[in-house]
Amino acid sequence: MDKKAYMEELLNEYSKNFDITRDYEIGGIKAYAYGYFATISEKYVINPKANLWSIHGFEHILFLDRNKVTAEDIEEVRHLMSEHMAPELVCKGNKYPEKDHMYSYVTVALICDETPDEETLNLVKRFRYEKNYLMTIRGHVEGHLVLMDLSTGKACANKVAKHLTDFYEKVRDNKK
Repeated sequence: MDKKAYMEELLNEYSKNFDITRDYEIGGIKAYAYGYFATISEKYVINPKANLWSIHGFEHILFLDRNKVTAEDIEEVRHLMSEHMAPELVCKGNKYPEKDHMYSYVTVALICDETPDEETLNLVKRFRYEKNYLMTIRGHVEGHLVLMDLSTGKACANKVAKHLTDFYEKVRDNKK
C-alpha cells in the first residue's frame, strides 16, 4: 500500500471518533493532519446543576509523513510535544489547562516508507514525555509516539502507546 492510500485510510478510521484537520502546522512543523478528541464525565445529584464532579479528557494527535525516521526526528517530536503541543493545544496559551482537566494525550504518529535503524526503533520504544500541572490538581499530559513502517507493515510505539500498534497494522492490512 502506498503512503497516500494508507494515510487516507488511517484518517478515515480516526475520523469516526476524532475531529480531523488536514495540512496542519504547529511549531513550524507541517503535519499531514491533526486529530482532536474530547470526553467529559460528570457526576451530579438529581439535576446537572448539582454537579459533584467533572472530568475532562483529551487527545491531540499529529500525523507526520516521513521518508525515513531518524534519531533527530524523535528529538523533534519531544520538542514538539513539550514546546508546542502541551502549551498550545492542552493549555491553550495559559499557564495551566482548563478547570476539571484530568488528562491529555499528545500523540505523534510517524508514518514512514523506509525501515528505521535499530537505534531509532529503540528510541521510539523508550520515548517518554509526561507533565503534571499543579501536582496533578489540573491534570497531566502523557506523550504517545507511534511509528508505522509501511515497507514492512510493522508498527512500533512507546510503552504507553503500545496498544495502538495493532490498530496501525490492521489499517494497512485492510487495504491490501
